[in-house]
Amino acid sequence: MIEADVCVIGGGPAGAAAALTLARYTQHQVLLVEASRYGSTRVGETVSAGVVPLLSYLGAGSVLASDATLQSFGSAGAWGSDQVVERDFIFTGRGQGLHLDRSRFDAALAGCLDGLGGALRTGAQVREVTRDADRWRVDVDGADGVSARIVIDATGRPARIARRLGAERRLFDRLVGLVCHLDLPDAAGARATLVETVPEGWWYTAPLPHGQAVAALMTDADLLRGLRIHSAAAFMTRLGATRHVSARLAGARQHSEPRVFPAESHVLSQPCGPGWIAAGDAACAFDPLASLGIGYALTSGIQAARITDQWLRGEDGLAGAYPQDIARHVAVHSAQSRELYAAERRWPDAPFWRRRHA
Repeated sequence: MIEADVCVIGGGPAGAAAALTLARYTQHQVLLVEASRYGSTRVGETVSAGVVPLLSYLGAGSVLASDATLQSFGSAGAWGSDQVVERDFIFTGRGQGLHLDRSRFDAALAGCLDGLGGALRTGAQVREVTRDADRWRVDVDGADGVSARIVIDATGRPARIARRLGAERRLFDRLVGLVCHLDLPDAAGARATLVETVPEGWWYTAPLPHGQAVAALMTDADLLRGLRIHSAAAFMTRLGATRHVSARLAGARQHSEPRVFPAESHVLSQPCGPGWIAAGDAACAFDPLASLGIGYALTSGIQAARITDQWLRGEDGLAGAYPQDIARHVAVHSAQSRELYAAERRWPDAPFWRRRHA
């Protein structure tokens, strides 16, 4: 049995941020447990310049210089009309954004823990978490278990640990993304993200490092089943029916089979309890249209680490405000989301849009 003060379960941006904060700014022993070995596809490919100071705070600024990133020059969208509106980041005053190879980015971020005295274990699937007096026992498949005083749930939207401990997910929609990675014919092509609405939902594409791009159809889970486009050929045919996304990806070749990823908005009924706390998408998750995913995950992980540090020092002030902080984030996002979806009125009878206008 491995002894630690804190066991962070989930090695994405939220979990890595929590572990790095504790390792860099406290003396607590922290172990980060990740089920994968960062070899599979991950989604969430674009971030704003706002992540730069967060990564610097975490001592992970080197991640930005890795081959996991590609500079982003702006965004564009055909939303509410068939005309594309472009926004160049040079005119926002906030600096350039970044396109990410998420698997490489997440691995590089979590890897920074080694240099700060923390421990990272990959390929470790957590099977059970049980409370014994004032410590947690974390059972891991095929490896030594972990004994920890605090557990941080950073398992993403499924919130696997928090739900086992009695928390419930309150869903606001059924959004999913059917995602496919493509090889671009010209690696020096457009550097902006592009969004285009269709009756079934909206398409998204962005360039990635290494001459690739991602394309995704965002729609509701039940509507996606009815479209029958899970094969690569059917996906590419549906993509070809778009006007702007298909033009952006002209000549691109399929790199991977389409895969469905959850993208629903939700909030936990209880984001923390005695000796545990949820961070990032495990605590609450937003529509990808809001572009809050990775930036919020980093911020949330840092906040969860600060609450954890207080608990270990016998204090409870920050934890008491945590549910209200999350509620404020959810309220702001919900208002912004309603406003964005209300701007598209071309297909009022289509189920996807009717649900969001209700």
